[in-house]
Amino acid sequence: MSGSMGMGKLRVFGVAAASTAALAVSATAVAALAGGCSTAASSSSLAPGQTPAPITPTMTPTPVPVLGKLKFGTFPGTWGGVKALELCEDWAGLRAAYVAHLKSDTKYQLERWFSSAVWQPAFSANGPLSNDPAYGEISLAFGQATTSATASIAAARQFDRACEAADLMPAGRTT
Repeated sequence: MSGSMGMGKLRVFGVAAASTAALAVSATAVAALAGGCSTAASSSSLAPGQTPAPITPTMTPTPVPVLGKLKFGTFPGTWGGVKALELCEDWAGLRAAYVAHLKSDTKYQLERWFSSAVWQPAFSANGPLSNDPAYGEISLAFGQATTSATASIAAARQFDRACEAADLMPAGRTT
C-alpha cells in the first residue's frame, strides 16, 4: 500500500488522516489556537448580538438521478460561511460524476479520483472548515463521501443534507 494515498482513511486538509481520534484531537488543538485570532478579526464590523448577512449561492445545482435535487441552506456572510458554501457548490458540480464513479470504480480507482485535480477546490474549501465547530457536519459529511472506504450513495445524501442545513451558527456567534 506504499503507493496509495491513504486509501480508506478520512482526509483532513486534502491528506489522509490516520484515525478519527487523531483528527478530533488535532482539530480541537488547532481550533483552540486559532480561536483567539478569528473571533477578533471577524466580529470587528458587527455590533454585539448582530449576525452576518447571508451569502447567495453563485450557482443552481442540477438534479442528479439517484440523489435528486440538492438545495443550499442559508450560509452566513463570514469567512467560514463562504468556505462552506464554496465546498457545497464544488460538491454540486461533482455529484453526477460521483454517482457514476461509485457504480463503476474499484476502491483504489475512487481514491485516485478523489485525489485528482477536479477535487482540489473542494479539499481547499474544506481545510479550514474541519477546525470550525460551526461547520462540523459539512466537514464530516465531506470526509465520509470522499473516502473510498465510506463513499456511498448514503454518504452523498448525508453531504446533501449537510449543505441544505448549512450548519448555521448559533445566534450571536460571529466566527
